[in-house]
Amino acid sequence: MHRPSQWIARTFLVVAATAVVYVAGAAIVGWGHLRENLSHFPVALLAPLVGLSLMNYLLRWLRWELYLRCLKVAIPVRDSAILYFASFLMVITPGKIGEVFKAALLRERFSVPLSRGMPIVLSERIYDFMGVLLLAAAGLATWEGPLAGVGGGLAAAACVPLLLALFHIRPVRERLLARLAARPRLARYKDGLEGAATGLGTLLGPRNAAWSIVLSTAAWACEGLGMWLVCRGLGLAVPVGPACFIYATATLLGSLSFLPGGLGGTEAAIVWLLGKLAVASAPAAAAALIIRIVTLWLAVAVGLVFWLPSRRLLLETAPPAREAPAGS
Repeated sequence: MHRPSQWIARTFLVVAATAVVYVAGAAIVGWGHLRENLSHFPVALLAPLVGLSLMNYLLRWLRWELYLRCLKVAIPVRDSAILYFASFLMVITPGKIGEVFKAALLRERFSVPLSRGMPIVLSERIYDFMGVLLLAAAGLATWEGPLAGVGGGLAAAACVPLLLALFHIRPVRERLLARLAARPRLARYKDGLEGAATGLGTLLGPRNAAWSIVLSTAAWACEGLGMWLVCRGLGLAVPVGPACFIYATATLLGSLSFLPGGLGGTEAAIVWLLGKLAVASAPAAAAALIIRIVTLWLAVAVGLVFWLPSRRLLLETAPPAREAPAGS
């Protein structure tokens, strides 16, 4: 597993590459038209936009805390918050795979085995995907534009919950583990794989799935509302439902592209979907840029704020984490 310093270095390389992509996109749309649309955006809307994104982050952190308790891992709330929000630096990695950083720090900083840390990280990604998918489905009911090129992708995404339901069936899970353990390179990790599968099965169980989906959908609905506010601020006649559909669908397409943070893919999807509602390219590009700044890039900034003063805390070795009391 890569060391945290390596992930940080790669993050800043992605930031540099992103600047190039954004400059190229602005040149295609037209600097003048893009600047004109951005200059008309009300500054007063920035506070509620930031507030909605921060609510998204807080709801997802609450979910993280509940997952720790579900798997009986007890670490100080302050340290947990620092670890969680510092990991936001990793959101601009391909498919957010850099978020295994959290599992690595749980092991290295708090001696939590990967068999407990990885199910938490995987569950976060799974429930985020499902929350965004539900948001897209709800917005689809109000979508008045064409669905050419989108319907197939959403249908494929809808199959994911079915696959997860199969994994929760114990015989299916045990058969999958047996196949993995039969591979020479994985045989020695059999106990760890079984522990990870058990933990993941716990977090994907019906009881935990219910509140996880509610929290995840509520968190991403905040970002959907942010998309609506951005459209409103730019004078675009895009109702709440279609705005949520655009943001959720673009997020799904960006994540499925496995580009770092969905960069380029998500923005292009937002512009493309707004175009389906007869929005010109310049205001659509302005909307994509603003919403990504107050969602993705705000998250990176939050991660940097937590990481810089806490590097020693995050990287030093600490005693093993305690198991939470049985009744917690």
